[in-house]
Amino acid sequence: MKVQPAKCGVYVLSGLGAVTVFFLLLLKNSAFFLEEEYDQNKPEAALAVNEHTYHLHKGSINWSNGRSTTKKEINVYDLYTYISQQKSIPLKQQQLVKLHFSNLDGAYIRGVSVHIWRDNGEKTKLFVKNNEFKIPENQGFYVVDIVINSTRGTMQYAANVQIQ
Repeated sequence: MKVQPAKCGVYVLSGLGAVTVFFLLLLKNSAFFLEEEYDQNKPEAALAVNEHTYHLHKGSINWSNGRSTTKKEINVYDLYTYISQQKSIPLKQQQLVKLHFSNLDGAYIRGVSVHIWRDNGEKTKLFVKNNEFKIPENQGFYVVDIVINSTRGTMQYAANVQIQ
C-alpha cells in the first residue's frame, strides 16, 4: 500500500490500499450487523400441538441480554397484516396448545398473555396457565398474539391459525 502526498496536506491511497481499507470497513460493519441480528434472534417461541411444533414469528421486542438492549416496536396492524398472509397452523376447536420458549438467556418469565384477532379487528384474551391455553370454539382464521414479560424484558410473537 503506497501513501502519496497530495496538494493541501491530503494523502491519497493507491488503488490496492483503497480497496483494502474499503474491505476492512465492510468486514467490520458486517460483524456489527450479525451481532445485532443475533441479539434479535433471542428468545424463540413455538406452539406445540399434539406431536407437531410450530415456530412463531417475532413481533415487538424490548429485551436486554446483560450486554445490550434490543428495542423494536412493530405496529399491531402491520403485524396482523403480515402474519395473516403467512401459512396457517391447523388447530381444532377446544384443543389444548402448549407454548415453548427457548434461548431466554437466564430470564425468568413473569407472565404470558395470549390474544386472538379476527379479520374484523375483534380481539379476545385467552386464559393461560402453565404456558398452555385452549383454542376457542369459533371456526375460522385468526392471528394469535403472544407476549411474554420477563426479568429481561418483553417479547411479542404471532402466528396465523385456522380453527377447524
